[in-house]
Amino acid sequence: MLWGLLATALAAAFALAAVRQPVPEEPARWAGPLRRLHSGHAGDYVAWFLAGVTLLAALVV
Repeated sequence: MLWGLLATALAAAFALAAVRQPVPEEPARWAGPLRRLHSGHAGDYVAWFLAGVTLLAALVV
């Protein structure tokens, strides 16, 4: 039970640290192409989800 509580506390601490970090003015250079591919439309979410599931299935097989 202690391991579970410790893991939960660490996860909460990391999440809090990630939320409180200042957002950089300029996104990372590698994120530019990904931002162009993903416009934020609902269809993009479905397409990326299916691409991920397909990749995961290909890795499993």
